[in-house]
Order: sequence, then C-alpha cells, then structure tokens
Amino acid sequence: MSDVQTVLITGCSEGIGRCFAKVFAKHGYNLVLVARNQLKLDELATELSTLYPIDVQVCAADLIPTNAAQLLFRKLADLDISIDILVNNAGMMLIESFHKSDTLAINNLMQLNVQSVVNMTHQFLAPMVARGQGKILNVASIASFMPTPKFSIYGASKAFVLSFSEGISEELKGSGVTVTCVCPGITQTKMVGHAKGVEKYIPKFMTADPMQLAQDAYKACINGEVVYIDKLVNKALVQWASHYPRWMVRSVNGFFGKFS
Repeated sequence: MSDVQTVLITGCSEGIGRCFAKVFAKHGYNLVLVARNQLKLDELATELSTLYPIDVQVCAADLIPTNAAQLLFRKLADLDISIDILVNNAGMMLIESFHKSDTLAINNLMQLNVQSVVNMTHQFLAPMVARGQGKILNVASIASFMPTPKFSIYGASKAFVLSFSEGISEELKGSGVTVTCVCPGITQTKMVGHAKGVEKYIPKFMTADPMQLAQDAYKACINGEVVYIDKLVNKALVQWASHYPRWMVRSVNGFFGKFS
C-alpha cells in the first residue's frame, strides 16, 4: 500500500484552486482534481503528472446539485481512492444589490459556497475520522468577518464557512483530523476581474498573488491551524472589523459598496 497521500481539490481549473493543485503536487501528493471544465482539468493533470511523479485523477463535475458530493464520493470509492486531504475551494461571487439579483443566481451561489462545502465535508470526513487522520481546508474570505453591502450573499456565505469550520474543528479535537479555514483578502484571480470595476479601486498592496496564497495556506493546513488570514493588511482589517461598533463597520463598507 502506497504511503503517498491523496488530495481532492474543488474548483481547481483556475485561480486559487489551480495554484493549490500545483502546490500539493510539488509536495508529492496524488491529486483528485474537480471542476466543471473537463478540458482545463485535463490540461492541468497532464502538466502536473509530467512535472511530478504523482497520480492525477480528473473528475469533471458541477457541485451545485444537491447530490453532487455523494455521487463524487461513490465514484472515488468505486475507483478505490481514499481522500486524505479535502480542499473545499469552489465558490462564486455575485456583486449587485440584493433586490436586483436573479433568484437562480442567488440559489446557485448559496448551494456552491455553503451547501456543497457541507456536503463534501460530510461525505469525506467520516472515513478520515475512522482512519484517525486527515485534513480539511475550507476557503472562506476576510468577508467572513464583516457585512459586505453589494455582495451581501457572498459575504454571508463565507461567514458560514468560517463558523462551520471553527465549529467542526473543535468537535474533531483528538481525532487526528484537523480543519483549516483560509480567509484571503483580495486575490488576483478571474473572480476579482468579474467584480464590475471594483478591482480598479483596490490598492496594489492589498491584493495577493494566488500562488503565494496557496503556498501559505498549504503550510497552515499541514500545521493544523484553524484560521489563517493572509497579509498583514488583511489581519489589521479583520481586527478593525472585530473591535469597532458594527454600525460603523456597516457604514464604512456601505460607502465603498457604492462604487461597485
């Protein structure tokens, strides 16, 4: 039986997820790559399996359907693939006034950002606990710590991810399984590029390189840190949001939301 561990990464066809795949591959982990775009997954799998002596399994899947996690778990079980580290990275953002938002878009965001994280964790956590070892890495946001006018559903979904991650991390103490919630700030990905011009108002020093973020998050996961916030400016922002009156945080965020 191989001692090489296997990592499942969702939303890894681009952005932070793609960087996670590269970081884990570099450290010798076998990979299960999950995203909707089959072509991009195949290209990434070929690249990584050529560069490193690892096995890469590709699973093109949409995680929005409520049974997606269950189907994926069964598929991997049929292939006799067990997951040692689960990276719940897939997510989407919706930036506009809530009352103008499309109902389907709202529900898709909630399903992907919240329910799929819960479903994936529920499917893959029990075998980890049974083996007495495993890791879960959930990607949230600094938006988890504060209200986010103009993308309130996104911020609320990430607040759920943070609370969920902290809660189960405490439940799992002593089990050999750790949960890490990564809360990045503004990261240079296509998701930010879809922010309807908001990215133009963000100072360069506040944005993070996705590869550097993935490397730092990997270390936090391996070390079993429960909450990881990248960059000093983001840590300061979270501290500000945590210690100032909520009405003030809402007002400041609402002011900046007017530019979106």
